[in-house]
Amino acid sequence: MTAPKTKVGKAIEVLLWIAALAVLAENIALFRENRRLREAAAPQIAAGVQLRMLSGLALDGRLEPVRLPSAASKLLIITFSPGCPACQANQERWKNLASMLEAKDVRVLWVSRDPIDITRVYCLKHGIALSDTLADPPYRTYVQLGLARVPNTLLVGAGGTVEKVWAGRLDPNGWNAMFSYFGERQEAVSAARGEIGAKPSGCGPSSADASAKNCK
Repeated sequence: MTAPKTKVGKAIEVLLWIAALAVLAENIALFRENRRLREAAAPQIAAGVQLRMLSGLALDGRLEPVRLPSAASKLLIITFSPGCPACQANQERWKNLASMLEAKDVRVLWVSRDPIDITRVYCLKHGIALSDTLADPPYRTYVQLGLARVPNTLLVGAGGTVEKVWAGRLDPNGWNAMFSYFGERQEAVSAARGEIGAKPSGCGPSSADASAKNCK
């Protein structure tokens, strides 16, 4: 009589584990759906907003204020999350845009809404200069930059006024419009980057942890 009871007990244990895993999977699905709905309902940052007292964590852990542009300069802020598929889809063209704007003396700042550790891994993987990146910003900055919804690409002018917003994952027409706004064509920028990359720079495949500034 003992053996049948043991088999029944094992069967019940297996069923309980299956039920527990099903509940866990359902909770994860609900969490993701709730987050998606919260992000969809969050207000979208818009042109005309004036940004004040922005800050974030530098990737060495220091709280760093954001220097807003003077009358003669501009600042491009790219907001992202390392785990965001739309951000990853934008990444290659963001890099093209950043290279082009740096040549025009426009500062580019990458702001991650996530913690330092995963932001650093993302930056190293994609060649983003760590010195141009802030992570895990305080609530004041999180709200002002609309970080509940990423990705966003913001052009900021004098006094911290947002002059232009390109929201979400951009399609080819959206990218063409953005590059045209800055007086460039995507194809020309991509070709220029290819020529630069063809020159010996001392950054081989083993230098994946080098920053973008060190690999120009």
